[in-house]
Amino acid sequence: MKILSPVRFRGNTFPHPPRAVRPETFLPFVFLAVFLVIGGLAVVTSLKQQRKAREQLAGLARRFGLELLRQKAKLGFEPPPTVAGRYRSRPVRFFNYTTGSGKSRTTWSAVTAAVGGAGGLTLELFPENFLTRIGTALGMQDIRVGDPAFDQAFMIKSNDPAYAAAALLPEIRARLLAERQRGARGHLTIKNGEVRYAEMGEFDNEARVTRLAEMLEPACDLAEVAEVYTA
Repeated sequence: MKILSPVRFRGNTFPHPPRAVRPETFLPFVFLAVFLVIGGLAVVTSLKQQRKAREQLAGLARRFGLELLRQKAKLGFEPPPTVAGRYRSRPVRFFNYTTGSGKSRTTWSAVTAAVGGAGGLTLELFPENFLTRIGTALGMQDIRVGDPAFDQAFMIKSNDPAYAAAALLPEIRARLLAERQRGARGHLTIKNGEVRYAEMGEFDNEARVTRLAEMLEPACDLAEVAEVYTA
């Protein structure tokens, strides 16, 4: 039996074995992959929310005979559309707006009804809560309309308390209380020539869209009352 002699390399030395790759070498690639996956999921989620919001707003446009006004997409993302037109013989809108900036930036969904004429009445209506009760105790204005259920549910401020209390007619109070019971926690205001009801969040939430749709009628009712106001 022939015995093979060991292989010898030039210089009578064996080559160095390949160095083992350390796990930390792959960490940058792992982080990059995770970043791309998270970024991709965020983009997909955002696009789904945009599509849902457009569908909800298109439904509002059909329901009230209004127009869906879309904006040009930027980098693949389309800004939220606006629904606008005339309802009960007055301009109305459903739209988004933002307040604050950076980490304090907040997106709101709103419905407005225009107030014709000079008017001048201002009114703010907030859901009653712990903070508003503290404010009232410290002297903040809180108008009472003489309806215990309504007075307990809302805090009211106005430049004309007597007129504001009279303007909140029983049928308007009933609508507002019904929406409060359905979960409405937004703010209703009369100022700058419009009645506005706004909630935090966007139009991709079906419950929020339903509440905003139901608030269009009381917004128009209050616009009619505000139009006949004379200071």
